[in-house]
Amino acid sequence: MSLRTLRLAGLLEDAAIPGMVDIVPMFASVLLGFDPLTADAEAIEHECQALIPAIGDDAALSHVSRLIEIPVCYGDPWTAACVDDYRAKVAPIEHNPTYVARANGMSDCDQVYQRHSSTEHWVAGVGFWPGLPDMFPLDPECRLFVPKYDPPRIWTVPGGVGVGGGFTSIYPLETPGGYHLIGRTPTPIYGLNRTHQAGFDGSVVLFRPGDRVRFRRIDVDEFTVIEAEVSNGDYEHVVVEEETFDLRRYHRQYGAAA
Repeated sequence: MSLRTLRLAGLLEDAAIPGMVDIVPMFASVLLGFDPLTADAEAIEHECQALIPAIGDDAALSHVSRLIEIPVCYGDPWTAACVDDYRAKVAPIEHNPTYVARANGMSDCDQVYQRHSSTEHWVAGVGFWPGLPDMFPLDPECRLFVPKYDPPRIWTVPGGVGVGGGFTSIYPLETPGGYHLIGRTPTPIYGLNRTHQAGFDGSVVLFRPGDRVRFRRIDVDEFTVIEAEVSNGDYEHVVVEEETFDLRRYHRQYGAAA
Protein backbone atom coordinates (compact mmCIF):
# COMPACT_ATOMS: atom_id res chain seq x y z
CA MET A 1 0.00 0.00 0.00
CA SER A 2 2.87 2.39 0.75
CA LEU A 3 4.20 1.99 -2.79
CA ARG A 4 0.75 2.92 -4.11
CA THR A 5 0.60 6.11 -2.04
CA LEU A 6 4.12 7.05 -3.14
CA ARG A 7 3.16 6.49 -6.77
CA LEU A 8 0.01 8.60 -6.39
CA ALA A 9 2.00 11.37 -4.69
CA GLY A 10 4.42 11.37 -7.62
CA LEU A 11 1.57 11.57 -10.13
CA LEU A 12 0.05 14.49 -8.22
CA GLU A 13 3.37 16.34 -8.20
CA ASP A 14 3.73 15.85 -11.95
CA ALA A 15 0.16 17.05 -12.51
CA ALA A 16 0.96 20.39 -10.83
CA ILE A 17 -2.70 21.02 -10.02
CA PRO A 18 -3.33 24.77 -9.59
CA GLY A 19 -3.79 25.78 -5.96
CA MET A 20 -2.31 22.61 -4.47
CA VAL A 21 0.44 23.54 -2.02
CA ASP A 22 1.36 20.29 -0.24
CA ILE A 23 1.38 16.54 -0.95
CA VAL A 24 2.11 14.24 2.00
CA PRO A 25 2.13 10.46 1.41
CA MET A 26 1.56 8.25 4.47
CA PHE A 27 0.95 4.53 5.10
CA ALA A 28 -2.28 4.14 3.14
CA SER A 29 -3.32 7.67 2.20
CA VAL A 30 -2.09 10.94 0.74
CA LEU A 31 -2.77 14.23 2.51
CA LEU A 32 -3.35 17.14 0.15
CA GLY A 33 -3.00 20.77 1.16
CA PHE A 34 -4.49 23.46 -1.06
CA ASP A 35 -5.14 27.19 -1.02
CA PRO A 36 -8.93 27.64 -0.72
CA LEU A 37 -8.67 31.12 -2.22
CA THR A 38 -7.23 29.87 -5.50
CA ALA A 39 -8.27 26.22 -5.71
CA ASP A 40 -11.56 24.39 -6.00
CA ALA A 41 -11.80 21.37 -3.67
CA GLU A 42 -14.20 19.46 -5.93
CA ALA A 43 -11.98 20.02 -8.96
CA ILE A 44 -8.94 18.75 -7.04
CA GLU A 45 -10.87 15.67 -5.92
CA HIS A 46 -11.93 15.01 -9.51
CA GLU A 47 -8.35 15.30 -10.79
CA CYS A 48 -7.10 12.99 -8.03
CA GLN A 49 -9.70 10.36 -8.88
CA ALA A 50 -8.70 10.59 -12.53
CA LEU A 51 -5.07 9.81 -11.62
CA ILE A 52 -5.78 6.67 -9.58
CA PRO A 53 -5.93 4.27 -12.59
CA ALA A 54 -2.45 5.48 -13.58
CA ILE A 55 -1.03 3.97 -10.37
CA GLY A 56 -1.07 0.63 -12.17
CA ASP A 57 -0.68 -2.91 -10.86
CA ASP A 58 1.01 -3.49 -7.52
CA ALA A 59 3.46 -5.96 -9.05
CA ALA A 60 4.85 -3.23 -11.31
CA LEU A 61 5.28 -0.58 -8.61
CA SER A 62 8.76 0.54 -7.57
CA HIS A 63 10.44 3.39 -5.74
CA VAL A 64 13.98 4.74 -5.61
CA SER A 65 14.82 4.15 -1.94
CA ARG A 66 17.74 5.28 0.18
CA LEU A 67 19.10 3.02 2.92
CA ILE A 68 20.20 5.16 5.88
CA GLU A 69 22.13 3.85 8.86
CA ILE A 70 21.04 5.18 12.25
CA PRO A 71 23.16 4.38 15.34
CA VAL A 72 21.07 3.58 18.42
CA CYS A 73 22.05 3.10 22.03
CA TYR A 74 19.42 0.60 23.16
CA GLY A 75 18.43 0.52 26.82
CA ASP A 76 20.06 3.93 27.28
CA PRO A 77 20.00 6.04 30.46
CA TRP A 78 18.38 9.10 28.83
CA THR A 79 15.10 7.52 27.75
CA ALA A 80 15.08 5.59 31.04
CA ALA A 81 15.17 8.94 32.88
CA CYS A 82 12.31 10.16 30.68
CA VAL A 83 10.22 7.12 31.65
CA ASP A 84 11.13 7.56 35.32
CA ASP A 85 9.90 11.15 35.16
CA TYR A 86 6.60 9.98 33.64
CA ARG A 87 6.25 7.37 36.36
CA ALA A 88 6.81 9.98 39.07
CA LYS A 89 4.56 12.70 37.64
CA VAL A 90 1.87 11.08 35.49
CA ALA A 91 1.16 7.38 36.00
CA PRO A 92 2.79 4.10 37.04
CA ILE A 93 4.47 2.45 34.08
CA GLU A 94 6.86 -0.43 33.54
CA HIS A 95 10.42 0.02 32.28
CA ASN A 96 9.64 0.39 28.57
CA PRO A 97 12.02 -2.19 27.04
CA THR A 98 10.96 -4.70 29.71
CA TYR A 99 7.32 -4.11 28.85
CA VAL A 100 7.97 -4.47 25.11
CA ALA A 101 9.79 -7.75 25.78
CA ARG A 102 6.96 -9.10 27.93
CA ALA A 103 4.28 -8.00 25.43
CA ASN A 104 6.08 -9.90 22.66
CA GLY A 105 6.77 -13.09 24.60
CA MET A 106 10.49 -12.43 25.03
CA SER A 107 12.57 -13.34 28.06
CA ASP A 108 14.76 -10.22 28.19
CA CYS A 109 15.32 -6.76 26.71
CA ASP A 110 18.28 -7.82 24.60
CA GLN A 111 15.93 -9.91 22.48
CA VAL A 112 13.94 -6.73 21.78
CA TYR A 113 17.07 -4.87 20.70
CA GLN A 114 18.26 -7.77 18.56
CA ARG A 115 14.95 -8.13 16.76
CA HIS A 116 14.59 -4.38 16.22
CA SER A 117 18.07 -4.02 14.71
CA SER A 118 17.93 -7.19 12.59
CA THR A 119 15.92 -5.79 9.68
CA GLU A 120 15.54 -2.73 7.52
CA HIS A 121 12.62 -0.46 8.42
CA TRP A 122 10.47 1.21 5.75
CA VAL A 123 9.66 4.91 6.21
CA ALA A 124 6.01 5.11 5.19
CA GLY A 125 5.48 8.71 6.24
CA VAL A 126 7.12 11.76 7.79
CA GLY A 127 5.23 14.16 10.01
CA PHE A 128 3.24 14.59 13.22
CA TRP A 129 6.33 16.34 14.62
CA PRO A 130 8.82 18.00 12.24
CA GLY A 131 10.91 15.30 10.61
CA LEU A 132 9.46 12.43 12.67
CA PRO A 133 9.48 9.20 10.61
CA ASP A 134 6.81 6.53 10.98
CA MET A 135 8.26 3.22 9.85
CA PHE A 136 7.63 -0.50 9.99
CA PRO A 137 10.00 -3.49 9.75
CA LEU A 138 10.33 -4.97 6.27
CA ASP A 139 10.89 -8.43 7.73
CA PRO A 140 7.56 -9.51 9.25
CA GLU A 141 9.45 -11.81 11.61
CA CYS A 142 10.97 -8.72 13.26
CA ARG A 143 7.70 -7.01 14.17
CA LEU A 144 7.22 -5.71 17.70
CA PHE A 145 3.66 -5.02 18.83
CA VAL A 146 2.87 -2.90 21.87
CA PRO A 147 0.05 -0.47 22.76
CA LYS A 148 0.88 3.21 23.10
CA TYR A 149 0.98 5.20 26.34
CA ASP A 150 -2.34 6.23 27.88
CA PRO A 151 -2.09 9.08 28.70
CA PRO A 152 0.92 10.11 26.58
CA ARG A 153 4.18 11.46 27.97
CA ILE A 154 4.44 15.19 28.47
CA TRP A 155 7.99 15.18 27.06
CA THR A 156 10.38 12.88 25.21
CA VAL A 157 14.14 13.17 25.02
CA PRO A 158 15.26 14.22 21.50
CA GLY A 159 16.50 11.23 19.53
CA GLY A 160 14.34 8.80 21.48
CA VAL A 161 13.53 5.65 19.49
CA GLY A 162 10.07 4.34 20.30
CA VAL A 163 7.71 1.57 19.26
CA GLY A 164 3.94 1.75 19.28
CA GLY A 165 1.37 -0.45 17.59
CA GLY A 166 3.61 -2.24 15.11
CA PHE A 167 5.62 0.84 14.16
CA THR A 168 8.83 2.66 15.07
CA SER A 169 9.42 6.40 15.33
CA ILE A 170 12.35 8.64 16.21
CA TYR A 171 11.51 11.78 18.17
CA PRO A 172 13.27 14.78 16.58
CA LEU A 173 12.68 17.25 19.41
CA GLU A 174 11.66 17.36 23.06
CA THR A 175 7.97 16.71 22.47
CA PRO A 176 5.08 14.79 24.02
CA GLY A 177 4.81 11.21 22.82
CA GLY A 178 3.13 7.86 23.25
CA TYR A 179 5.52 5.25 21.85
CA HIS A 180 7.44 3.02 24.27
CA LEU A 181 11.09 4.09 24.32
CA ILE A 182 13.70 1.39 23.70
CA GLY A 183 16.75 3.49 22.83
CA ARG A 184 18.18 6.79 21.68
CA THR A 185 20.16 7.98 18.67
CA PRO A 186 22.69 10.82 18.94
CA THR A 187 22.17 11.79 15.29
CA PRO A 188 19.88 14.71 14.36
CA ILE A 189 16.99 14.06 11.99
CA TYR A 190 15.64 17.64 11.80
CA GLY A 191 17.20 21.09 11.82
CA LEU A 192 16.91 24.42 10.04
CA ASN A 193 20.71 24.63 9.89
CA ARG A 194 21.29 21.12 8.52
CA THR A 195 20.13 21.49 4.91
CA HIS A 196 23.74 21.33 3.64
CA GLN A 197 24.59 18.10 5.45
CA ALA A 198 24.81 14.65 3.89
CA GLY A 199 21.44 12.94 3.78
CA PHE A 200 19.42 16.13 4.22
CA ASP A 201 20.08 17.14 0.59
CA GLY A 202 18.72 20.67 0.92
CA SER A 203 15.82 19.73 3.21
CA VAL A 204 15.36 20.53 6.90
CA VAL A 205 14.38 16.88 7.55
CA LEU A 206 16.53 13.79 7.05
CA PHE A 207 13.92 11.21 6.11
CA ARG A 208 11.67 10.94 3.07
CA PRO A 209 8.77 8.54 2.58
CA GLY A 210 10.19 5.46 0.88
CA ASP A 211 13.53 5.55 2.69
CA ARG A 212 14.77 2.46 4.49
CA VAL A 213 16.49 2.59 7.88
CA ARG A 214 19.02 0.20 9.33
CA PHE A 215 19.53 0.59 13.08
CA ARG A 216 23.09 -0.06 14.27
CA ARG A 217 23.61 -0.90 17.93
CA ILE A 218 26.09 1.30 19.81
CA ASP A 219 27.06 1.67 23.46
CA VAL A 220 27.08 4.77 25.66
CA ASP A 221 30.74 5.50 24.88
CA GLU A 222 30.15 5.57 21.12
CA PHE A 223 26.99 7.61 21.68
CA THR A 224 29.09 10.24 23.45
CA VAL A 225 31.66 10.28 20.64
CA ILE A 226 29.00 10.73 17.94
CA GLU A 227 27.21 13.36 20.03
CA ALA A 228 30.44 15.37 20.16
CA GLU A 229 30.88 15.03 16.38
CA VAL A 230 27.33 16.30 15.88
CA SER A 231 27.99 19.25 18.20
CA ASN A 232 31.21 20.12 16.32
CA GLY A 233 29.53 19.82 12.93
CA ASP A 234 31.74 16.88 11.94
CA TYR A 235 29.13 14.13 11.81
CA GLU A 236 27.63 12.99 8.52
CA HIS A 237 24.78 10.53 8.19
CA VAL A 238 25.64 7.27 6.47
CA VAL A 239 23.55 6.76 3.34
CA VAL A 240 24.49 3.16 2.59
CA GLU A 241 22.87 2.94 -0.82
CA GLU A 242 20.19 4.28 -3.11
CA GLU A 243 18.43 1.74 -5.28
CA THR A 244 15.11 0.77 -6.78
CA PHE A 245 12.87 -1.12 -4.39
CA ASP A 246 9.90 -3.13 -5.65
CA LEU A 247 7.58 -5.89 -4.49
CA ARG A 248 9.42 -8.57 -6.46
CA ARG A 249 12.60 -7.80 -4.56
CA TYR A 250 10.68 -7.68 -1.29
CA HIS A 251 9.21 -11.15 -1.79
CA ARG A 252 12.55 -12.54 -2.91
CA GLN A 253 14.22 -11.15 0.21
CA TYR A 254 11.65 -12.19 2.79
CA GLY A 255 9.95 -15.14 1.10
CA ALA A 256 6.90 -16.73 2.66
CA ALA A 257 7.07 -14.49 5.74
CA ALA A 258 6.22 -11.49 3.56
